[in-house]
Amino acid sequence: MAIFAIIPQPNANSAKLAGAVEAQFKDYNYPIDGGHGWLVAAKKTTKDVCDVLGVTDGSNGAALVFEVASYFGRANPNVWSWIKLHWETGGAS
Repeated sequence: MAIFAIIPQPNANSAKLAGAVEAQFKDYNYPIDGGHGWLVAAKKTTKDVCDVLGVTDGSNGAALVFEVASYFGRANPNVWSWIKLHWETGGAS
């Protein structure tokens, strides 16, 4: 199972990205900073995530997608709880 950080980039279709994240990863996404990015838990590769979100072909905008290998920082405790839960239990297929 992997956790991905998705950071939207300016693009004519970027308004569609939030809907794609919600549709493809309904129970496995955590919005960061009011929709300025997301954490997504999935049993996929970074390319798979880009493909299902419509980032690869640009149909749902542009984004940077990173697989998270480790984490540290200062944030709302809910973020850390979400990461811990999904890191240990899995994500969307």
